[in-house]
Amino acid sequence: MALAVCVVVRYRKAVTYGVHALLAALETAGVEHELRLGTTPEETAEHITASQADRVLVLWSFYSPDAEAMAAELATVRSLSGGRGLHIAGGVHATAEPQQVIDAGWDLAGIGEGESTIISLVRALQQDEPLTSVPGLAIKDADGVALRTRPAPQLPLDAFPSFVGRNGPIEITRGCRYTCQ
Repeated sequence: MALAVCVVVRYRKAVTYGVHALLAALETAGVEHELRLGTTPEETAEHITASQADRVLVLWSFYSPDAEAMAAELATVRSLSGGRGLHIAGGVHATAEPQQVIDAGWDLAGIGEGESTIISLVRALQQDEPLTSVPGLAIKDADGVALRTRPAPQLPLDAFPSFVGRNGPIEITRGCRYTCQ
């Protein structure tokens, strides 16, 4: 029997497109999950504590200039939710600096494009499989070192529609809008 998984998104205007791509990937792949969007740290924590799911996965995405502020929000969310939830940071900062993300308090860092990773991650949580089997992650070992799982398959960007059954923006590029090198 599969465990119920609730996906809670710390939903911020600055990074909504990437989140929509991940959620569309889950929907397209037919992966069962409950979805909640938290627009503030307090609302995010409320969604975590209110979920009746067996597992709660909390998605965060941010650019490097926002990393310090997001780490402070993570601490707030963890405090308000009693430590419940598995928190994963994704996006360009997590890909470039997975050790910093782990050191800042996230449980996992998503490495690279996240569509196939999120599908595998939610399925692993449903089946209670080890997260080391999920491609495209950095996971903290016993010494606090961010160990990488195997790379996630790099599918064409249009393998998953951005908004299933809806019209939305057209993705023309990915990466850091700050032109980081």
